[in-house]
Amino acid sequence: MMQFQAETLYLALHLLNRCLRQMKVTTANLQLLGMVCLFLAAKKEECLLPEVSGLCYLMDHTYTKHQLLRMERKVLCGLKFDLSHCPPLHFLILFASIAHCSTKMVWMARYLLELSLMDGQCVAFLPVHLAGAALCLARQVLQEPPTPEGEAAWCLVSSLHIGSESVLLRIMSILASAAATAQTRDTCATYLKYSSADTMHVSRHPGLKNPSSLLGTHT
Repeated sequence: MMQFQAETLYLALHLLNRCLRQMKVTTANLQLLGMVCLFLAAKKEECLLPEVSGLCYLMDHTYTKHQLLRMERKVLCGLKFDLSHCPPLHFLILFASIAHCSTKMVWMARYLLELSLMDGQCVAFLPVHLAGAALCLARQVLQEPPTPEGEAAWCLVSSLHIGSESVLLRIMSILASAAATAQTRDTCATYLKYSSADTMHVSRHPGLKNPSSLLGTHT
């Protein structure tokens, strides 16, 4: 199993979304396109690259090495070799650092942000908005005791991300609904990933079970 960084996942999804907007891809080649986007993201973000034969194995040898490399050339030409992207995770880490967020709050925000990758509605929002909404919702879920320094830092963070309150509330609503049903949806793997001790069991937090009451307390 490949152990990629989180940045690789975000970049792969970004490249896939761009390809689907700019290129004509048949249904039969969607899996191949997804694997190529993951391969390109790994080339940009990882130190150790997967073997092409290993990628073909993961696709149950549905496609050959030649087909994968040919699709890679097609994607690179279609995107004009532009693989640049600042993922929402980078904004999240920046905001959390400025606001002096606790480790648990960062894990909670990362969990909520990763759920956005599986929700098509989130494609329409800017990375900075997704990061801001994930951190706002994490803060709302955990309800950690405020400190004067923390509140001052949070005010600074709130002034940094561009976007209206209605946009943030819309994203928070999407993320809260996704978290409430994550255990039984396509996001089950993400739920399990963030239910471990390494991630402080954030996906199991009882505050995520009722999205309506959670958003109703937002200020």
